[in-house]
Amino acid sequence: ARRPARLVADGRLDSAPLAAAGPESMADATMAAAASTASPEKDQKDSVKNAQSRAEHIGRKVKMLDQVTNGIQARHRAATDNLVRMRHEMEDKQKNIAFATQARDNLQAKVDENKQKAKTLRIALLKEEQRGANLMKDLQENLRTMYNGREDSSTGLREGGLRRVTKHLQSQELAVHRGFHCGVGSTHSVRSLSATRA
Repeated sequence: ARRPARLVADGRLDSAPLAAAGPESMADATMAAAASTASPEKDQKDSVKNAQSRAEHIGRKVKMLDQVTNGIQARHRAATDNLVRMRHEMEDKQKNIAFATQARDNLQAKVDENKQKAKTLRIALLKEEQRGANLMKDLQENLRTMYNGREDSSTGLREGGLRRVTKHLQSQELAVHRGFHCGVGSTHSVRSLSATRA
């Protein structure tokens, strides 16, 4: 039976068994020794490669996480700035609304006051119109009384008046010029003359 070649401590083949076994055994032993020697180096290279791959993968993840974090922080800052701006705009609009509301209330109060003044003036105007109408009525009545005289309600006779007084004065003036007057009783009637003659 063939014995496999032994490795010494430094990884080289032991030449004594190989020399006694023959050429075929030496070839097999050489391949086994090469495979045994290459296996740790291959494992080491694979582990290094895997480590590099994991490191690259972790680096990509860290870079992606950093980008996502930066994006979130940027959006947070933008949202905060937008919130501050919107609060400032809201305060300005609230101030404008308060100013407009105050102006509207003042205007409404002024309108109500003017309406009350207009109502008072309308009532005063109506009173003055009524007073003016009464004054005009009294004036017309006084003019009629002045020209035509006043009628006595108990006797029904009209007394005084510019026309009656003027007519009476003119009659008196004519009577003075004529030397006699033509009033009632100034001359005798036919009946009175007949009674005198009889």
